[in-house]
Parts: sequence; structure tokens; C-alpha cells
Amino acid sequence: MKSSGWVIIFLCLFSAIVVLQGCGGEGTPGAQTASAKPVSDDTLKFTRLSVKDPGVNNIEAFSFLIPAGWKAEGGVQWFPEYLILANLLMKITDPRTGAAIELLPYQYFQWSTPPPMPQGVNYMGSIVWPPIYDVPQFIQNFYGPGALGRLQGAKIVKTEDLPKVAAQLAQFHGGTARCNRIRYEYQESGQAWEEDVYGTLIYTPRPIGMFWSGQAYSFRAHRGQLDRLTPIMSTTINSLRQSPEWFGYYMYVRKLFIDRQMQGIRNAGKISETISRNSAEIQKMSEDSYRRANQSQDRISRSYSEYIRGVETYRDPYGNRPIQLPSGYDGVWANRSGEYLLSNQPGFNPNAGSATEWRRIERSP
Repeated sequence: MKSSGWVIIFLCLFSAIVVLQGCGGEGTPGAQTASAKPVSDDTLKFTRLSVKDPGVNNIEAFSFLIPAGWKAEGGVQWFPEYLILANLLMKITDPRTGAAIELLPYQYFQWSTPPPMPQGVNYMGSIVWPPIYDVPQFIQNFYGPGALGRLQGAKIVKTEDLPKVAAQLAQFHGGTARCNRIRYEYQESGQAWEEDVYGTLIYTPRPIGMFWSGQAYSFRAHRGQLDRLTPIMSTTINSLRQSPEWFGYYMYVRKLFIDRQMQGIRNAGKISETISRNSAEIQKMSEDSYRRANQSQDRISRSYSEYIRGVETYRDPYGNRPIQLPSGYDGVWANRSGEYLLSNQPGFNPNAGSATEWRRIERSP
């Protein structure tokens, strides 16, 4: 960890991309797929994908489950001039069908009357913008011109409120929230597609105005296939976890960013000195926040599963935490590497001829 101080300073001053390093517990540089192919037509495998941050001693930043054979690309992008500081921007695609999961940018906004700066300007790390209370409008305004340009001219065929998810988010953030699932239909390259965008808006009133944020992710597939694939894609989203070590560094850099804005500190040497004095406390100071975030994420995942048909909750025997997996399988197994096997094959035994121990898991009551 000797180089962590200057590396974090570098990340605060310049934008950098964390390239996806591979999959499995350690990650393989340059790897792009989770596995060569699914086990069989009636057996589904999820493998653990590790996203490492070479900018901070190559520690793991995030991990999640992806279906075997799906391709993952992208990583963590740092935005040192914004309060968000970092976004996980990734796309996970099934090469056989083109179905894809896309993680979209998360951004902070603020507004007051009169506004402190012209609309659209970065002011102390947040974009100056009046609150948007309609999720489809937010998606159109902030993702339509860029990441979701394919939805320009798409038809909205269904909008669903997700009030239980919104309530969990509002409780965690101490404000109010709106959460929608919007179904789009469109043509691309001569083919018909469906895409569900899950958008969330969170509002925190302040004495001088409103502080708010927006985030989204999407599932897309050929028309008629999305509902069948949604439980599989939801497993990837609901299994997303930050590593406690990376989370600690992120929270500490965020504190430095806020202190810099509040105190007008622009000198990198002063920030570096602050890190040197407090580096031993970085992990300790984030323990409570990390625990609260994980507990909240588990509750939010359960709330999402109530809206997604074909998903059931299991108890991971190794991590001792709930995990949402697709339903409809007679047998479900887990191993110490964080992989899962789901099968309807009669007599299927993943331990037969395997050096890996697979433990059968049951649904949570």
C-alpha cells in the first residue's frame, strides 16, 4: 500500500479508466468472457467476475455474477471534478443473442432560486439543473443524447412504478425517491428490440434549494425474449458488490474532495500530506458506512425481486447473505469461489469428477 497515497491524488486530479481485468477470484488480465459456454441447455452457471483497479495497487473494486459465456467490457471511470468521483460503466452481453445489461452513469445535481451558476455548469461537483420528477423524461434528457442514443424515437410501451424500491432508497438517503421500469420497443439494424430501463431519482431538500441525483441501468434483448431473460439479468445487478478495501479509499477521497471544496484547498501536496497523516484510519472510518450500504443493498435487492417474476431468494452458505437467482430449477449449488450452478437435469451432481466442492443451497423461507 506504499504507493496508495500518490495514486489516489492522481485519480483526484486526472480522469482514468479502470479496464476490466477478467473473471474469477483473482481476475485474468485481458479476459473478456466468464466461461467458454453454458454447462448444458438445462443447466445454468453463474461465475464471479472481479473488476480490479490497477490505479490503487490493482485491488478488487467490484464483483458480481454473470452468466457463463457472457462477455463483459468496461470498468470504473473516475470523474475527479465531480462529487460522484467514480462510476462503474459496463456492458455485459450474450454473444449468441445480443442480449445485454448496461450500467449507466450516476450523477449529482443541485438547484436553487436563483441558481448559483448557469444551468448545466459543474458547481462544487454537482451539475446545476432544476429537479426532474419524471423518470422517462430524465432518461431522455441525460441518456438519450449519449449512452442510450439507440432509444431516440423508440416507443414507450409500458411504465411501471417500483414504490417499495423507492421507499428503501428514500430511507437510506434520507429524502424522497422515485423508481420506474420503462419498456421501450425499437428497430435497430433491421431487427426488433425490447429494452427495459430501470431509472431512479433521489431528492434531498436543502435550506437553499434541492440536491438530487439520477441513475439507471438497462436490460435489452430481441423482441419476445426480454421477459424470459430478465431473471438472469437481475441476478447480475442484484449480486453487484463493492469490495470493502476499495470502498474505504473511495470514501476517503470523497471526504478530501468535499474538504477541498469547502476550504478552497487546491494544492495536491496539502491533500497528499493529509492522506499520509490519516492513511491508517481509512478503512476504519468507512466500516460503518460499508456495513450500512450492504445491508441497504440486500433490502433493495429483495424489493426489486418482488417486481421481477421468475426470481427467488436463496441463502449463500459461504457468504451467509441472501442471493437472488432465477427460479424454476430443481437444484441449486454454490462453491467457495462465488459461483452458482442451477440445473433441471435428472441426477445432476456437480461434484462428480470435479475438484471443486459444490454445496447445495435451499430457498430462503
